[in-house]
Amino acid sequence: MEILQAEIDYLLKTEKHCIETKKYSFPQLGGKISIPLFSENKQEEFLLDISRSRVDISKTTYQNRARKTIILLRLDIGSAPHKNPDGEEIHSPHLHIYKEGYGDKFAYPLPAEFISCKKAFDYLEVFMDYCNIVSKPNIDLGLFV
Repeated sequence: MEILQAEIDYLLKTEKHCIETKKYSFPQLGGKISIPLFSENKQEEFLLDISRSRVDISKTTYQNRARKTIILLRLDIGSAPHKNPDGEEIHSPHLHIYKEGYGDKFAYPLPAEFISCKKAFDYLEVFMDYCNIVSKPNIDLGLFV
């Protein structure tokens, strides 16, 4: 689904809220969870996806989707370098940001907000802030995060 950049900018800026009070478990190796989020007026629905590699313990992906299928932002940690449509290679970790005409095909070096991140949960906390998730889900990290 292709949408205009102005609409993407609106969705990126929209405050997102997790209204469920349940506790989510951070996925184990090879696992994935999707957490529903909503705009304050509940007119827009979003998802926060967390997935981990089955083999590489450092490979984790955080993704923020709108309208079920539109990937607004995706943070890849521990992945291979990404080659953008313009040929530029971006090393991991990197951030994919939806761009009109390209979807999530462009990756960018991490913004300054991520510099102090060391562990998976550090990245998740900053990613949720970057996505404008103001009412955050309750995520149990378990023993190995």
